[in-house]
Amino acid sequence: MRRALLFLCAVVALALPAAGGSHARVRHFTSYPWPVKPFDRQHAIRGNLDDPRVDFVGDEITSNFHFGVDISAPDFAPVYAVAAGIASRHPDYVDVLTTGGRDFGYWHVTPVVYNRQPVRRGDLLGNVQRGWGHVHFAENLNGVYVNPLRRGGLAPYVDTTAPTVAAVTIVRGGKPVDPAKVSGVVDLTCDAYDEPEIAPPSPWQGTRVTPALVRWRILRADGQQATRWKTAVDFRFALLPNGLFNLVYAPGTKQNRANRPGRYVFYLRAGWSSAKLRNGSYRLVVGAWDTRGNSGYGTLPFTIANERR
Repeated sequence: MRRALLFLCAVVALALPAAGGSHARVRHFTSYPWPVKPFDRQHAIRGNLDDPRVDFVGDEITSNFHFGVDISAPDFAPVYAVAAGIASRHPDYVDVLTTGGRDFGYWHVTPVVYNRQPVRRGDLLGNVQRGWGHVHFAENLNGVYVNPLRRGGLAPYVDTTAPTVAAVTIVRGGKPVDPAKVSGVVDLTCDAYDEPEIAPPSPWQGTRVTPALVRWRILRADGQQATRWKTAVDFRFALLPNGLFNLVYAPGTKQNRANRPGRYVFYLRAGWSSAKLRNGSYRLVVGAWDTRGNSGYGTLPFTIANERR
């Protein structure tokens, strides 16, 4: 059920645009330039779609998925429309709704446009507000936030850095399980991250962002497949509902902040029963990919040792 929910949420944006078929409509959309100058040059990213956002509101902690990408830009830098449309002015952001049904949002911006103003691609929308040092840029397609770093989004965009799977772990009750003695019901998790192609300026130069796709499988000691590849999370296309946050991110996850790189601990499978496999030696293999297909892998050898009945 969990895997089906995550897969459905990740592809829903591609299924919504047109009755004539999602693939035809998605191909119809063309890439768009960057919202800060130079328009035709890639800028540093310091936050990906679906990155974790964790904040205190009073005494409560609120968690949500990041609904766009954070593009580094100096305070007061001008911000421009990536597509023509009708602008909506807000105190700290501007929306531009296009005739094609895409709504582009530019956040942490002091608007210079008025409400309902028609704008063309390249028109000035506002300036980055003091203290933010970036534009939060979001693309909404028929009510669903989609990934601006997918193919058909921001261009030019090149990514040659492979994600890193820093750790693969088996836990129970939030505590590591001895991989030499795995039994009963456990959680399979991994610690994985990606690094931006262009390092953001200080104090964000150590930024880590989430991979776009995390998958896993289990191999037997002889290398034969014990389970097929399974998708833990897919951020390549669309924003996930916030209700899934605690099904995606495991304890230990930390938001990326200035001078403190983020840490992203993913549930591969919560509540996995080791009794599904026979006692013996295995390898838990995890792969992480970005939107351009670069990949990194991690492996945890483990032994299932359930009591025989």
